[in-house]
Amino acid sequence: MSFLPKEPTTFINIKLTDTGRRLLSLGRLTYDKAALSDREINYGIDRQPINGYDIQNNRVLAPADDNPTFSNYDGTDYLTLGPSQVSSAKQIVTAYTNSVGMFTGDTKSGFAYDESKTITTVDFTYSNSNSIPSGTDEITYDSGSESNGAPEEGQLIHIPWTPIQNSSSTISMPDVTTNATNNYWYRIKEVNSETIKLDRPTPNFGGVSTSQKVRGYVYPYNGIETYYGSAYTVNNQVWNMNIVRTGDVIGTPVTESGYTSYGSIEFNGFKTYIGLSSETKSVGIIHYTNKYDGNPYAEQLVEKTVKISFPTVMWHKTNADVGKASKMGITLYDTAGSNILDTSNNSTYRILRDGTSTSNTEIGRVYHKLQVIVITHPELLTALTYKSNRSYTLPKLNATLGTVPKFPLNTSDANGLCESGKTYYVTYAVESDEEYQDGVSFGYSKVIPCTDIIKVIGENDGNNNPSYLNLNFPASSFPFLRSSDDMDPNGSFSGTGWNANKIQILVNEVENSSSLDFSTIPQNGWRAISNNSGNGIYTGDTSDTTINPLKLQAHQFTISREDFQSGSTYSIGDSFFENNDTSNGGLNFGNESFLYGNIETGIMATSFKTSITIMATNITFNSSVNPTYNSNIDDDTYVTEIGVFNNNNDLVAVGKPTYPLKKSDGRYVAFRLEYDF
Repeated sequence: MSFLPKEPTTFINIKLTDTGRRLLSLGRLTYDKAALSDREINYGIDRQPINGYDIQNNRVLAPADDNPTFSNYDGTDYLTLGPSQVSSAKQIVTAYTNSVGMFTGDTKSGFAYDESKTITTVDFTYSNSNSIPSGTDEITYDSGSESNGAPEEGQLIHIPWTPIQNSSSTISMPDVTTNATNNYWYRIKEVNSETIKLDRPTPNFGGVSTSQKVRGYVYPYNGIETYYGSAYTVNNQVWNMNIVRTGDVIGTPVTESGYTSYGSIEFNGFKTYIGLSSETKSVGIIHYTNKYDGNPYAEQLVEKTVKISFPTVMWHKTNADVGKASKMGITLYDTAGSNILDTSNNSTYRILRDGTSTSNTEIGRVYHKLQVIVITHPELLTALTYKSNRSYTLPKLNATLGTVPKFPLNTSDANGLCESGKTYYVTYAVESDEEYQDGVSFGYSKVIPCTDIIKVIGENDGNNNPSYLNLNFPASSFPFLRSSDDMDPNGSFSGTGWNANKIQILVNEVENSSSLDFSTIPQNGWRAISNNSGNGIYTGDTSDTTINPLKLQAHQFTISREDFQSGSTYSIGDSFFENNDTSNGGLNFGNESFLYGNIETGIMATSFKTSITIMATNITFNSSVNPTYNSNIDDDTYVTEIGVFNNNNDLVAVGKPTYPLKKSDGRYVAFRLEYDF
């Protein structure tokens, strides 16, 4: 219980009583009568002959949960509330949130890692053969560099790797968008002194001693549920993200467990709820599900205000010259286009794009009323996947069917691949040499192939011969792919971006009768086209030590039946499936648990305002049964409490004015009590 705070103007504070709330919970709350009280007034205090006190300065108690009942202070019966005196109106309340997430800054000033969101940080110095990452599952960190105690088994660690030629002996809070590096995620299996054992191998930087330093950022494995404190109203400042797969990662060996063993599989029902078909094999669900939190996002997100930033992603559609991009990060918007009705759940959504125009790439959906954001772009999801070993995205192949093979082959020594009655699913893998070598390889670990798969329906030509499969890349597809010149230790792009020494075409051939959509592609049926060399492989020109992105973009693959048959079964590799047992410190696909990005959005709540109007005419409430009132002396009365009653005379709501309200035979007063549901 407290007194109402002083305000420059008078307004009425109203709340339901305990009785009113109980009746509301039972669906029996009604408003039938009203009464005015002056029981907080001492009329005698203003009768002093000198310097009389103004009763309207009296302090008034705030409305209580449990009030003693009362009747009109002038001794009359309750006032009856007619139908016109009780009304309801809908109202909308909006607000705008700041950038919330794992990074400081914004898209204008640049992002940096927000170390307040980490459990601890640790520094790694490539100073000797024991501390330089060498393709094993162990790495040594600097003793005493921990920000808040040593890392622990089972935690996640995020390392923005920088190859050794990008040497720096100091660690500072970096603007992540200006240093395009590969951002890898691991789970810590063991901590022994300053040695951390990870769930899979690190990059192999070749054992060359250098003063290069990087920082590792340690986070909880279980994401949001126990991320901050234990107070129930703590604002966590972190969104959740769960990447759900309803199909195996391509190239999964038949001996390995499939997608039903991946993390986040318990969210797969939401994919059905929003009507995504089996053609969509993966979906990222961004939501705000926090155990220790209030309701900072109200009831829904405001349309055309949602902005999501992923500062550590090297987006292949970044507006930059081929191979010359330095600023990484992607920002998504819901501003372009119109609302779309999702008939599967009768809710509307807006398309999420990598820009503010309808010509920008479709990335996903924003369900504003559900407060859920959905990422459907397979390559962005891959860059956000902990186990993908790449934070860069890859462009989707272009495909056409042709009638002639690629020179020097001709139709007498080659046959087309794509025949009528069959469907061909096509993608590619990028590979680099395992160990760091100046101008040849950055030494990064093996990565997941391009997950933006194309589907080609086979056709026979006019002579009833199968068609050749022609493949190439769209223009400006590789802004972060570095040529050997741009890998120079003294160059402006030294140590940034990524490199490739080989592009490998992957094809899965299926009978039309057995599969016509992405949901039933046999994951073990992929073939790496051509054997070591051929039309399904590109390694650059003879003079190139690494693939030049300009030359790759101009290259055309023409795949024949002979290329297909000379290839071999594609397997993604054991390193992606070792240590998948999360109960034993491993990390599996789908174990992403919080959004490694920032969100800005408008928020909105709908409320229904109940208004109760009570009249005190000029001829009523001009006297009082208050024991301090003297009708021979006092000309005015004062209202300090307004009660609302149901038809059983139960007090269901109480209103209190900030200051006592004067009433006299010369004043006709109308009180309006309003509160929101």
